[in-house]
Amino acid sequence: MSDAPGQDVMCPNREKTVSSFVTLKSLISRGSSEGQGVSVSSLAVPRSDVRGPVVTPIETAGTPVAPETLQAMVAAYESRASLISIAREHRLGKETVRDLLVDAGVRIRRQGLDDEQVAHAVRGYESGLTTREIARELGIGHSMVWRALKRAEVESRPNTRRVGRKLSKQ
Repeated sequence: MSDAPGQDVMCPNREKTVSSFVTLKSLISRGSSEGQGVSVSSLAVPRSDVRGPVVTPIETAGTPVAPETLQAMVAAYESRASLISIAREHRLGKETVRDLLVDAGVRIRRQGLDDEQVAHAVRGYESGLTTREIARELGIGHSMVWRALKRAEVESRPNTRRVGRKLSKQ
């Protein structure tokens, strides 16, 4: 590093960083004019901190989903499909699907199991199925099954893998 006038002591590569930002901004703006979904307005105004310019966009581009895909997700959700099953089908995250549905004006239903699903979970658990196996059958997360069983006051079985490990160490 040099202390020459005009050279930033804190960020010796300031010019290169600013140049990279300008190049990135022009590439993104060209991509958006070609319909690739990222707008210049989503880029941050160049900011600085003690290290020099910060070139991270404030907002990130959302997950691009075709309108017909979004309509299929809305239809599936409205026909009682779970967020997790829709997310798996479209290879997206559960929160991404939730955000897309909210943006589309869909009211997200309260998370939890209905009485029929709870009864199914209780019968399955008492017949020897694990919470993960029951969850797979219902198309939900295993923790939802566990919480439903706990609320239904079903006595939980000991975790055999954990018990087995304790026994083998003694």
